[in-house]
Amino acid sequence: MRAVPVSEGIHWVGAIDWNLRDFHGYETPRGTTYNAYLVSGADSTALIDTVKQPFVPELLSRISEIIDPAEIDLIVVNHVEPDHNGGLVDVIEACPQARVVASPSGVRGVAEYHDGLEIEAVKAGDVIDLGGRTLRFLPMPMVHWPDSMFTYCAESRTLMPNDAFGQHMASSERFADEVGLSLALTELGIYYANILMPLGAQVAKAVAKVAEAGWEPAIVAPSHGVIWRGDALPAAIQEYGRWTEGMREDRIVLAYSTMWGSTDTLAKRIADGIAAEGVDVRLHDLAVSRLADITYDLLEAKAFVLGSPTLHHGMLYRVSGYLTYLEGLKPSDRLAAVFGSYGWSSGATKQMRERLEAIGFEMPFEDHTVKFRPDHDDLIAAEEWGRAIARAVKA
Repeated sequence: MRAVPVSEGIHWVGAIDWNLRDFHGYETPRGTTYNAYLVSGADSTALIDTVKQPFVPELLSRISEIIDPAEIDLIVVNHVEPDHNGGLVDVIEACPQARVVASPSGVRGVAEYHDGLEIEAVKAGDVIDLGGRTLRFLPMPMVHWPDSMFTYCAESRTLMPNDAFGQHMASSERFADEVGLSLALTELGIYYANILMPLGAQVAKAVAKVAEAGWEPAIVAPSHGVIWRGDALPAAIQEYGRWTEGMREDRIVLAYSTMWGSTDTLAKRIADGIAAEGVDVRLHDLAVSRLADITYDLLEAKAFVLGSPTLHHGMLYRVSGYLTYLEGLKPSDRLAAVFGSYGWSSGATKQMRERLEAIGFEMPFEDHTVKFRPDHDDLIAAEEWGRAIARAVKA
């Protein structure tokens, strides 16, 4: 694939990672991209972000279609994580005259990551004129690292916000309207749920800061996935608004693991009870569902129901593993309930309750447990338990 025009004077020159299947422990079945952007003015040229180190040759090849990399005057580091900054030293070698800038925190991060490499700091309000085309900067701490920064080209109305508005999706198309808006928004939500969920307040402040700065982007070009333009852009902003404001639907996510099938049987009967009350239920067996998909379903859910049989006086490892996954994402301000089966000794529900309460879930329901295989009365009780949770969600 060649370099792709994004807006007047700006080209996408990044790299496509078709084979990535895991990012920070969350599944990426569609791969990802490492987006970098070449901004050309009358007097100088800037490269916004670099790429993961193994993909530097791909980046330099695309840059070479527009300009000799040695003629680049400025490199902007919006974020120091290795998927953006890992190839920085190699890129600097190919661009020996380039000045390198980052946020003040980014300057420290680059030095720590690259053995004392010294670069320059830019701060909010700074402007670099490339010759009829300018770059403006807004440090955005904790969207989603302390060093994160947004870069804006006012003349082309193009915002390059690094990980904000990103998705993990490899494709031959570069724009959301080309891959299909429904797919792009779904991947946007999966990315937000699994990376940015605990930072909703900071993301909301970042969007507000863009407006306060007087920036009016017509194009938002993130560092992963497709670029937002046209009707796709307000759709993406609307979704971000819903998530940062904590909008919830009448939805219950029910996740579980099973050993001999008893917990599986209970889970399906509980789901029947939830559905009978007219509440959307999303059922996931932790042995087969991707954690990223479960978490995406949880993003706009009002309640989470978790089930496990008891093994060695505690929950199964898959359930424990998913709770560890959720602890960092902090999906609080939701109802939760636990259920399970046991043989000669119980204990799983107690452990699950303690972990969920520590995360911040509200747990007003009694635990639902069954000894050995559930009989007819047990299944009737499980269905009613599900109905009660659904009624609470609607209320």
